[in-house]
Amino acid sequence: MTAVSVVSEAEHLARVARLIADHGPDVAILCDAFVAGPTDVHGAGLAVMTPLVQQVRYISDQVSAQVEELQVMLGEGPCVEAFTRRQPVLVSDLDDPHWLRHWPMFAPAAVGAGARAVFALPMQVGAICVGVVDLYRSGPGALGGDDLAEALAFADAATELLLAEHLPGGELPGSSRTFSHRAVVHQATGMVSAQLGVPVADAFLRLRAYAFAAERALDEVAGEVVGRRLRFDQTEDTDAGD
Repeated sequence: MTAVSVVSEAEHLARVARLIADHGPDVAILCDAFVAGPTDVHGAGLAVMTPLVQQVRYISDQVSAQVEELQVMLGEGPCVEAFTRRQPVLVSDLDDPHWLRHWPMFAPAAVGAGARAVFALPMQVGAICVGVVDLYRSGPGALGGDDLAEALAFADAATELLLAEHLPGGELPGSSRTFSHRAVVHQATGMVSAQLGVPVADAFLRLRAYAFAAERALDEVAGEVVGRRLRFDQTEDTDAGD
């Protein structure tokens, strides 16, 4: 099942900025705060992913640990599907016959572990997905309205903090130094902005996301863009890790 927009773009960006300001720059602190907050979820897991690797970065409790481990071990589940489809996968009841047929190994095992509902949100910039956030509930029930809006903002905030870890000095997105730390990165950002017709801030996020997903240095990727060996208007429909 795919999520639909529940707030305006401006409100979504404001929520993301608030979460980063209140709980950044540490991704784990952000995750802890979200789980402890008013949103009706009981736990969370965060996995950094490429087409070949799934590395669990954060777990809130034993149930979320088992949910993440099951998906890594079995190769199926909402996290895997959200990463592949680049869309949220919202499962209000894993014990429903549909999901038991869809994930015949994962669904009953996750229910047995204590997760009755699971909501997988891709951590995505443009066409590049760097991982997935999994939220769970111990009982059945949909994630909707303001809870869904806050969860989507949380996933985007986690994405920005995760990517910011790879900046020199750990600058947070939106800081005055973000676009000036290296000349080659600055130049490449401008070129990506022109190629994709997006603002400079979005272009920089996509440049970082590509480098992160490809497990390459940001300078290296920027150098290829500046050297015209890599164009982002030709990579947006493909995975960086392929």
